[in-house]
Amino acid sequence: MGTVASAPADFSVFRTLSGSTATLERAATLGEGLAISQWSRSARETLGYDMPGHHTLSLYLRGGEKSFRVGLDSLHGGAGKFCVLPAEHYSRWSMNDNVRFLHLYIAPERLAREAVMRLDCEPRSLELRDRTYIHDDSLTDVCRSLLGTDWSRPDERLAASSAAETVLHQLLHQGVSRKTPQPARGGLAPAVRRRVMDYVDAHLDAPLTLAELAGVAALSTYHFARMFHTSFGEPPHAWVRARRIERAKALLAAGKSDLAGIAQASGFGSASHLSRVFRDAAGVTPGQYRGARAGR
Repeated sequence: MGTVASAPADFSVFRTLSGSTATLERAATLGEGLAISQWSRSARETLGYDMPGHHTLSLYLRGGEKSFRVGLDSLHGGAGKFCVLPAEHYSRWSMNDNVRFLHLYIAPERLAREAVMRLDCEPRSLELRDRTYIHDDSLTDVCRSLLGTDWSRPDERLAASSAAETVLHQLLHQGVSRKTPQPARGGLAPAVRRRVMDYVDAHLDAPLTLAELAGVAALSTYHFARMFHTSFGEPPHAWVRARRIERAKALLAAGKSDLAGIAQASGFGSASHLSRVFRDAAGVTPGQYRGARAGR
């Protein structure tokens, strides 16, 4: 799966809670760069998160009326309230009552990928807003889907994964702001970025190379790799792999080919290679994914 955090234990906030008095009720991977967990706690405790390196969406399910974020003492938790914690944030939390809460962990690379695909903009031009104890009806509705699924079952984990994708969509359209314009340093020009994206999507069934993509951008491989990472938030091989997984998902959902044919069409070469990478990225096998989609 590369270096993108995906298992719950890959995320710093999850590890911090695991070492506290909080009780883990359940947790699961929801695909590459996404994980979910549900917690409860009854002991008084102060917790701190120092630049965890990933984004966290927190929803209070029960309690929290006496708990607060240090420095924002006038704001208190409570059932139905959200916190949005960016990767580079710093916070201290005074937990003073019985609390039950849900966490969704998002790797920066995953949000960056969504920013490029959904908003057609560079991730570095956006910043996720730090928000404490907010009400958001649209997020509440999506989180009901997350809470109402059995994450241990492949078909229901896919439903939870779809709900998590909707959360990403909501965060991108409501929870991010444009950074103060700065002189552009590095990165691909918008037209070049779009040209590379279109080329990748048109040649997913071919053995793409770094030199080939650098040629599309008219750059050396060295400069292309650096500028691609700046513009897309992840290296070229990770982006191409993600696009291939998306192609495989679409073909599996359509149900019009066998696994070997889908592997060839999405650039994995063999059914076994597709199965291994797909399971790492989606949390289920291609067969389970197809079966769940057919059932829906």
